[in-house]
Amino acid sequence: MDPNDPEGLVYHPNGWARFAWKRKGSWTVPPLTNPYGAPSPGAAIAAGDVQKMTATLNALTAMLQATPEGSERRGFFVKESRTYSYWNPDELPPGFSAAKLPVTFSAGYFPFYNADTKKNGVWVPDTGGETASVYFYFNRLPGRYNQKLVIAEQRPNGNPIEFYTRPDAVTMKYAGFPIVDGEDLMVVRGNRDPWIAAPYGRVLKAAMAAYAKDRDTAERRLADLKKKEAETMSPAYEQQMKDHLEKYSGEFKKTNPTKWQGRVEGMQRELAYNREKARKDANPQRDNDGNWYWHPVEAHAAAAKRLAELRPDEAQKPACFLEAQGQQGRYAMSGDILPAGADARCKEVVMDNYAYFDPQLPRSAPQILLVRSFGRCAKVVNGKLVGPKPEASPYFPPQGCYRHVPMWEALDWSKVAALLAP
Repeated sequence: MDPNDPEGLVYHPNGWARFAWKRKGSWTVPPLTNPYGAPSPGAAIAAGDVQKMTATLNALTAMLQATPEGSERRGFFVKESRTYSYWNPDELPPGFSAAKLPVTFSAGYFPFYNADTKKNGVWVPDTGGETASVYFYFNRLPGRYNQKLVIAEQRPNGNPIEFYTRPDAVTMKYAGFPIVDGEDLMVVRGNRDPWIAAPYGRVLKAAMAAYAKDRDTAERRLADLKKKEAETMSPAYEQQMKDHLEKYSGEFKKTNPTKWQGRVEGMQRELAYNREKARKDANPQRDNDGNWYWHPVEAHAAAAKRLAELRPDEAQKPACFLEAQGQQGRYAMSGDILPAGADARCKEVVMDNYAYFDPQLPRSAPQILLVRSFGRCAKVVNGKLVGPKPEASPYFPPQGCYRHVPMWEALDWSKVAALLAP
């Protein structure tokens, strides 16, 4: 790179690509659009609401552009993607309407390195490629992330409602804001909780089908083993073994009687072993060999008993999930639904909290912010961000996460949080 070159051009050996390490890149801001349409005419918002959401995104972009990295943009340029969308009515629980919930809107930021391509002897700036983008989502609930899906409540009309263990919004924080499950930085209004405890009775009732599935699987396996036991104990099975012995070793009756007697005794031992094994397999005991049957059968019976004896006040208590450690036969329902506090190892079960949103606010008002894939670009170590090392390339400048992190470090996150409705 020539130090006297104001653009810091580095040419690739292929002769048709070059990279501008010092060139100040552009920052392209598109209009806010809705590519998905409204779920119903009554759910659509007015042009004034689009303008208000645009103002929020403009304020956010201005903060990023005001950072040293965002202002100088040496060696890279930024493209934005701006969209808004409505809630899918099929995803909403009873009592919530897509026409009354706030609109979800976002800005995605794509930092690309500066590059030119020679076309017909003329250097033309590249306008895209591939890079690590990060989206700032307003009015999107965080959901379950990588938490365990405990069970889903099936509905005749609408998508299943998920019950899952509470995501971690405590362990890792940056600038005072949680990075949920180490993935997305989250900003909420007034300490509101985007998750709500799932009622014990409701979760237990939803889980009964999974308990029954494991029990039925065990019962089918047992039925097959009972059938095999009957076959093995039958005279026909013994005759089959004798016929097999006669076919492949019958010659030894005359040529080697001692060997023949040994083969007969071996067949009798194998018959006795097969019958004893079939009998044992078809009559599982409450031990390591038989728990594949008793674990799911007893789990279903216990859950059914709890549900049948459940009082209305108990049904409204928060639910928790106790993982079934090492329990064979527990596949569809790999643990137990219990009331919160029943066991110290029991994890809280939650669901999406649509009541988080204040229906008195305009639908364009930002009420929650998720910085999607924050954790993909940086980890928090002793309260500071540790981002990725730039790619060791002698040709193209670093881009993607390497450009996001310095902007985040220089951001006043309290001002970002102030974008939310008070």
